[in-house]
Amino acid sequence: MAKKISMKDIAGELGVSIALVSYVLNGKNQKRINADTAKKILDLAREKNYFPNQIAKSLKNNKTHTLGLIVADISNFFYSYIARYIEDEANRYRNNVLFGSAYEDPERFKSLLNVMMSRQVDGLILAIPDGAEDVIPYLQNLNIPFVVIDRVFPKFQHVTSICLDNFKASEMVVEDFLKRGYKRLGAIGLSTNLFHLHERKRGFTETAQRHIGKENVFVYEVDESDMNNRIESLIHKAIYDDKIDALCCFTNKIAMSTLPIILKYGIEVPKKLGIICYDEAEAYRLFPYPLSYVKQPLKDMSQSAVQFLVDTGKKPQDGIYEFQGELIDVNV
Repeated sequence: MAKKISMKDIAGELGVSIALVSYVLNGKNQKRINADTAKKILDLAREKNYFPNQIAKSLKNNKTHTLGLIVADISNFFYSYIARYIEDEANRYRNNVLFGSAYEDPERFKSLLNVMMSRQVDGLILAIPDGAEDVIPYLQNLNIPFVVIDRVFPKFQHVTSICLDNFKASEMVVEDFLKRGYKRLGAIGLSTNLFHLHERKRGFTETAQRHIGKENVFVYEVDESDMNNRIESLIHKAIYDDKIDALCCFTNKIAMSTLPIILKYGIEVPKKLGIICYDEAEAYRLFPYPLSYVKQPLKDMSQSAVQFLVDTGKKPQDGIYEFQGELIDVNV
C-alpha cells in the first residue's frame, strides 16, 4: 500500500512552506496567494490522492466540521427532502453531515444522539420524537449547539425551532374548501402530543367552525402504528356516516393510506369529495385525479437550520421561526 502523503510531502516536493500548502488546501486567503502556485499545490494533492487528517484538524481547532442530523423517518418523502437540502447547505459551508433516522422512537433517537455526540459533531439538527423532549435541557446543560426542525416544544426556553406556520396553513386549507363550495369538512391527523400537529388541527378546527359551525366540522385521529388497520373504517365513517364532502390529510403518510381507499370506494375527486394533502409526494402522481397540497418551504427551512449553526453572522435569537406554506391548488 502506498504511503499516505502529507502537507509536508507536498511542500517539500514543490519547494514551498507547509503553511502555504495548508492555506491553499483549506481554501484560505486565496486572493493573496499566487494563482499558479496554488494550482500546482492543488494539482499535486489531487495527483497524490491527498486527504486531510480530520482527526488532527479537529484537535487543532476544536472543530470537526461535521453536523449531526436526526430525522423522524428517512423513508418519508418530507424528511428525504430535508436531509438532501441540509446536506447541500452544509457542504456549501465545507461541513459534512452524519444522518440518523429515529422512526419516531424516543429510545432509538437517544441512542443516535449519543453516537453523534461521541463523534463530536459541531452542532445538531433534530426532529425530536414525542416522548424524547427531555434531551433538550440535557443538551443545553452540555452547551451543545442544536436546532429543532419541524417540531416545537413551547415549555422549553432558549430553544431555536424551525417549522411551518401550521395554524396559518390549515386556515388556508379551510378557506380554499369553502371557496369551492364544500360545506362539511373533515380532516385526519395523527394521535400525538406533538405541538406542531396540534397547531395544524387547531387551525383547521377553529377556522372551519367559525365559518360553518361545529356540526359541520369533523376531525379524526389515528395512531401511526395502527394506521393500516384503522384507516379504512375511519374513512368509511367520515364519508358515509358523517357525510363529509371535503377531506384534509394532515400528513403525507396519512394521504398515502387514504388515497387507495378513496379509489376503492369509487369516489370522484374533486366533484364528490375535495381532498387537500400536506406536503408533496411523488406517489401522488399515481392517483388518477389531480391533488392539491400544502407545500412547505423545505429548502428555506433546511438552509436556515444549517446557517443558524455554522454562520456566525446568522445566529438567531432563541425562539420559534415559522415559515409560510403555499397551497398548490390544482383546481385553479
